[in-house]
Amino acid sequence: MKFRPVAGLLCVLFALALPQATLAADPVPTTQPGPHAAQLSGSPPLRNQDIFAVRFVEINGNNIVPREFMWLEPGTYRIRVAILAAHTRPPQRRLGPRDEDPEQYIIELELEAGKTYQIRGRFNRDNPEQPFSVILHKVEDN
Repeated sequence: MKFRPVAGLLCVLFALALPQATLAADPVPTTQPGPHAAQLSGSPPLRNQDIFAVRFVEINGNNIVPREFMWLEPGTYRIRVAILAAHTRPPQRRLGPRDEDPEQYIIELELEAGKTYQIRGRFNRDNPEQPFSVILHKVEDN
């Protein structure tokens, strides 16, 4: 097997670009757990009360790796979630993407350090036009 200079150069360039690409992919102000941070919790559900777990998928317009727990610096955030309540939805009759309001699963929060914010999805049985909403279920001091 012969070493090919062009292939070797491409490997080196890729390796140098990888850390920068990783940094650019997550411009969200997540932080480590601690008293300086606010915790967001999307779980556990309270199904007997029509309250469901959520998965955080976007912060301030930036997509993130979906997760059910995270820590953020204090501040104001616009957070999009996916509600984990598939068994309550009626089956889809047509193929293709669902017609959902893109603002439907967004909640705006002012976060303070040392608090846990429990975010949940509520199933609105009596409202077929908007069967789900995102709620701030509870705020607790850590």
